[in-house]
Amino acid sequence: MEGPGPWLGDPAPLAAVGRWRPLVGRAAELGKLEQAAARAFRLVELVGEPGIGKTRLLAEFVARVRRTGRLVLWGRAAAVERDVPFGPVVDALDDYIDERAAGGLSQAELRLLTGVFPALADGSRGERAASGAVRFRQYRAVRALLRSLARPPGLTIVLDDLHWADEPTIELIDYLVRHPLPDPVLIVLAYRPAQVSSRLTTALADAPQGQVCRVDLAPFTEAEADQLLAAEPSRTTRRRLHRRSGGNPFYLDALAQMVGAGEDPLPELPKSVHAALAAELFGLAAPASLVAQSAAVAGTEFEPALVACVAEIGEDQVLAALDELVARDLVRSVGWSGRFRFRHELVRHVAYGSAAAGWRHGAHTRLAEYLASVGASQVQRADHVLRSAKFGDTEAVQTLVGAARTAMSHAPASSVTWYEAALSLLSDGDEELPPRVQLQQELALSQGISGRLDQSRETLREVLRVLPPDQVSDRARAASFCAFLDYLQGEHELARHLLNAELGRQQDPHSAEATPLRMQLAMDLLLTGGGEDVRGLLADLPEGGDEGWTIPHSTLLAFQEAIDGNRFAAAQHVKHAADLLDVIGDEEFLSWLPAIYSLCWTEIATGRIASGLRHFTRAVDLARATGRVYLLAALLCGQACAYGLRGRIAEGQDALDEALDVARSFGYRSHGLLAGIACALSSWRGEHGAALRWGNQAVAETDPSRPWARALAHHHLLLAHVHASNPAACAALVAACGGPDLPEADPFTRLNCYYLLAACAAGQGDAELARDWARRAEEIADPRLELDVLFVELAGAHAASVEDPGRAAALALRAAESAEACGLALHQGAALLLAGTCLAKAARRDQAICQLRAAADLFSGCGASDLHSAAVREQRRLGIRVPTTGSRSKQRPHALSPREQDVAELVCSGLTNQQIAEKLVLSVRTVETHLTHIFAKLGVTNRAGVAGVLANQSTD
Repeated sequence: MEGPGPWLGDPAPLAAVGRWRPLVGRAAELGKLEQAAARAFRLVELVGEPGIGKTRLLAEFVARVRRTGRLVLWGRAAAVERDVPFGPVVDALDDYIDERAAGGLSQAELRLLTGVFPALADGSRGERAASGAVRFRQYRAVRALLRSLARPPGLTIVLDDLHWADEPTIELIDYLVRHPLPDPVLIVLAYRPAQVSSRLTTALADAPQGQVCRVDLAPFTEAEADQLLAAEPSRTTRRRLHRRSGGNPFYLDALAQMVGAGEDPLPELPKSVHAALAAELFGLAAPASLVAQSAAVAGTEFEPALVACVAEIGEDQVLAALDELVARDLVRSVGWSGRFRFRHELVRHVAYGSAAAGWRHGAHTRLAEYLASVGASQVQRADHVLRSAKFGDTEAVQTLVGAARTAMSHAPASSVTWYEAALSLLSDGDEELPPRVQLQQELALSQGISGRLDQSRETLREVLRVLPPDQVSDRARAASFCAFLDYLQGEHELARHLLNAELGRQQDPHSAEATPLRMQLAMDLLLTGGGEDVRGLLADLPEGGDEGWTIPHSTLLAFQEAIDGNRFAAAQHVKHAADLLDVIGDEEFLSWLPAIYSLCWTEIATGRIASGLRHFTRAVDLARATGRVYLLAALLCGQACAYGLRGRIAEGQDALDEALDVARSFGYRSHGLLAGIACALSSWRGEHGAALRWGNQAVAETDPSRPWARALAHHHLLLAHVHASNPAACAALVAACGGPDLPEADPFTRLNCYYLLAACAAGQGDAELARDWARRAEEIADPRLELDVLFVELAGAHAASVEDPGRAAALALRAAESAEACGLALHQGAALLLAGTCLAKAARRDQAICQLRAAADLFSGCGASDLHSAAVREQRRLGIRVPTTGSRSKQRPHALSPREQDVAELVCSGLTNQQIAEKLVLSVRTVETHLTHIFAKLGVTNRAGVAGVLANQSTD
């Protein structure tokens, strides 16, 4: 029988792999299977734990083998048919015997086979329970049948799930090992090693050398997981899923489908996943089923005594049941600890869900009481109390509140769950318990720092509604935190209104209790250009009297001085606060996280790039470790920026990916800064199309009432246009920012923009305009700051490059030294590239080559592919043969050659063929040839298609 075969009509292989996708990885394993199929009689063991992808690999292998014209039969063993003799063999061969057996088998062999295959029985299923002697003859008859079916070009039989195989099937395989077929027959045996019969593995181990080939399927690597999870939004999510799955494709796919289930303690599994795992639990003996459910109540890892308490049976019965669960590989021993754990959290999930809801309630009650009796902590008991407590249960509320307060510092998400449960059980008349409003305040803090911003804001407004006016300290803390969360969500006007209203309710707006309100209001005014109002608020803050406010106070002073243009004074305040950060403990560090976030940005703006990156990194690490994700996206964004400035573009992109993932996961609505940093990283990497899209998004999503942030977004877009050689767009941006004075920008952003505009003008050969931008940069720079000196020197070098390349080279080399002192690797490379180009114009070839090589090395190490290519091109202009190296050549998408990649990226920048030819020093005809190859490789028909494919690649 030809055609697709039963495996295509059988839904089991498809269900087992979840969503059907092209095969990921497994090239070596597939190669082994294909090599075995090309030889004489062989048996192949395909071995791997549940969900590792055995069936999916077999499906791919069978599809390839069928295309050669070879007959392929597929049979599967089933747990419910372990007592049916020859189950998987019959499943594979039964439909084929009528057509093929008559001509190739004797009557005696056909009679023997009637006891094996229903298709050969005349109105009956034949004698299925044969004696040992008869069964031996049946094995010989099956062997003869296989020879009959193995007509050219051969036969392949796949027997899947042999860990469920019956004894006659295992004996048959043992027989075939000892009596190998001479014909081209391949038998593939797929099984789970922890559950398979030892008789089967012994038989295969005793086979003659070269007759049995073993293929072990290992967990997916991170790269393979990335390929499987290509639709997931970020690398951070993919890495987290890879860790949770252990690299198992089945679990990986299941967990990916469950992304977004969030806080649901019992999220709904995809149907195919639930069915596959539930099938493993089916058929357990009653004690084993009870123990599995009881263990699921106890936790992913558990000890037998705990399970005995939940199940209300003896510990000896638990141990006997665990033997069955271990034999089925549902549960595994934890080393020599005497403890056990489920094979995976999803197995526990299904076992837990298989128990009746009422029984689970009682089970949690018993477990909570047992843990209390043995002196377990409130945190250890809280989840069980949560699932079993009754309204008005004072002891339960005390347990939940105590657990929530303990977990606040390291697991605020758990605190939210326990506070909410405590409030739902709280009887307001119970004087032994904390007041409801106090618990609501604590709940709001947990909600906020764990990333539930909208819930926290709602709870805080309810707190402010019921808090008495005389509780000024509590009201100030609640209002200031609520306003900060409003700010994170982009609700700036709402935040300011709340702060002003609450400050007006304070009996003494200048008291120490009102300090949080004044602090938050000062930050808001700084971001909106509040000017003199800020000075009044800062004057009231206790800079020296209360050491607890020193860090945020110094940060605000630095921020104000930087915005006012007193950048050297700002640097002094920054250093004072940064020195304090380096000596305080983690708990105090976390308490000032919002202020530290602002301080780190001010460090960057005053040239302390390395220190800013160090503090951003510490903040990110602590926020992750303690679950304080409310500011994590913003901190990661700052870390990404600092990494980029330091020339560590790949690390910056990783941080940005995680920031975008966190922002999406927790519903943050203010993404302008994230888009701006994405623009900058893409631009430095040379992905101009993606950079321009990100830059336009940054401008569109930045609140116009925040001139500081809006100017920064315009700066990022300007960087993208300068790198993409779009002078007209640069001029339009200047107009959009209010003209050459850039009135919206703070001095640091303005200085940065002037340097970029000087470079743009010089690139167009407009020396006068370039000198004007360089003059403006010099007027606002502070010569005491190395960062300001750097930008002045770069702007001056670009301005001089049009008419005086020798002077320009000298300025550029000084700029490279300043950039190195500041730790700005990309700017150092840009200065060296400019110096080398100008030295070449000044006929100083050897010096030019030296600087261009240094620039190329820097850009290669940073991952700035377009600038690396530019440095290489300049060397080639001078007659130097430069091999194609660098970060991009190691990882080219779509198999484009390095030169095709250069052409494709310039196409994305909007350049014509003539402009590309001039930039790459090629003929127009050569560019057209490259484009033809690019279209073919990318599967597109026009230049817009090229831009679309590369943009998708750059944002994956």
